[in-house]
Amino acid sequence: MREIKYIPVIFILAYLSYVDLKKREVPDFAVIVLFIYSLFFISNLKESLLMAGIVFILLMITSLISSRSIGGGDIKLLTVLAFFMGKDFSMLALPMFVLLIFSLIYGILKGKGLRHYVPLVPYVFLSYIFYLILEVFSWNLHFLY
Repeated sequence: MREIKYIPVIFILAYLSYVDLKKREVPDFAVIVLFIYSLFFISNLKESLLMAGIVFILLMITSLISSRSIGGGDIKLLTVLAFFMGKDFSMLALPMFVLLIFSLIYGILKGKGLRHYVPLVPYVFLSYIFYLILEVFSWNLHFLY
């Protein structure tokens, strides 16, 4: 079963989401565990390195331009997740964007404005779950034909 490799990642992201919500931090040890785990399951090293590099550079530029709007732990986590997922990492973008838009709308409606803190890891976790649901659905459709 292909989807078995995703189960530990779900647990790591769930743990990191909890910590990010409670302490507003992303523990390095969990990101390192995810990186080590990903070394055993990547299918294309060049693709994984390229995607991780692109994500890291884009997030660092965003962080520097917009006064550290994204934390270092988030950058490390998203870079490692990009390394693990390779080109599929782009599938996390749409659900994360939609969730962040809803969070911004919530902040505006509650009078917090656009500059309120939003823990990013729970959005990454929910986007990853959405991605897996789509993957499993597409695998099942593939077997029907």
